[in-house]
Amino acid sequence: MSKRWIVSTCLLASLGGACATAPPKPEGVLVVEDESRVRGCRALGTVSDDALDDLQKKAARLGGNVALMTPQRKTKGGYFGLQDYMTADVYRCEKVGAESKPTK
Repeated sequence: MSKRWIVSTCLLASLGGACATAPPKPEGVLVVEDESRVRGCRALGTVSDDALDDLQKKAARLGGNVALMTPQRKTKGGYFGLQDYMTADVYRCEKVGAESKPTK
């Protein structure tokens, strides 16, 4: 192998990684079960997943910072058999807590 080929390969590999966008970090999404914690917040949508961290990532992608867990659970069949899915309503709250203020 030539030195030129090795340098070209390394350069392309480093540029390829720079083009990828990182998914939103789920630590910015608070998961709650008390509906009063999202009073006055703006509803953005509903997400579901079989893993809590993936559910938080989906909520973050919607622009939410609070996920209110819904009581219903869905069981879906798939390649790996039946899986239990969690569902949450996603909200954007200016202040997270019982005295949440609406966002604009």
